[in-house]
Amino acid sequence: MSTSEDSSSSSTVPAGDLERLLIGAADLARAGLEDFTELASPSSDEDPPPMTGPTAESTALLNRTFTDKPPREVRTSFATADSSILVDEGVSERTAGAAAAWMADMRQVYAQCPAWTVSAGDQEIPLQVVDPADDPSKPLEVEQRFGDEALMRTMLAGSPGQQARIATLLVRDGDRVLELTFRSLETEPGSTAATQLHTAMGKFLDLAPAKFLGRPVN
Repeated sequence: MSTSEDSSSSSTVPAGDLERLLIGAADLARAGLEDFTELASPSSDEDPPPMTGPTAESTALLNRTFTDKPPREVRTSFATADSSILVDEGVSERTAGAAAAWMADMRQVYAQCPAWTVSAGDQEIPLQVVDPADDPSKPLEVEQRFGDEALMRTMLAGSPGQQARIATLLVRDGDRVLELTFRSLETEPGSTAATQLHTAMGKFLDLAPAKFLGRPVN
């Protein structure tokens, strides 16, 4: 992993071709992810709903970080036929040094906010960050595999018994950032659904960062 925080992007893809860093249907087929279909590209223009952290300072940090939009971004999404697993992918490019600063803010979010709430209309949705030591996705091991730096965390959203599982990997390569997010219902360990999720995540975690970084798929 690089120790430079302000290096320019190491990708050989020209700056105007961010779309080529996204995975597509052909990549899915080669990776054995035929169960997933590419969806219409999601919009990145909408602001996220307001968030409330455990303190006034953490609330300000949450809302500043999650509304900090890059000047250039492309996105795509994938889903299984039954929509039990949704995968969102985004590639963004920021001005020199800004990507490293945003990654630092995201690390601060997870350090200061083990839980927070999201205001969606008249609903207050609780989110809880899963301790990396208790996360079957082994995020700390995943982080060591990619880019100048990487950050992965899982959150549980909603009330116990009806929680959604949201796992996000961020990979920085110079001034570019890959965001890969998995959404599903929380599953029982050892269940068929848990096995399917684990298998799909493993393949996407090989595929998307490899294409973003210009490396062979493991």
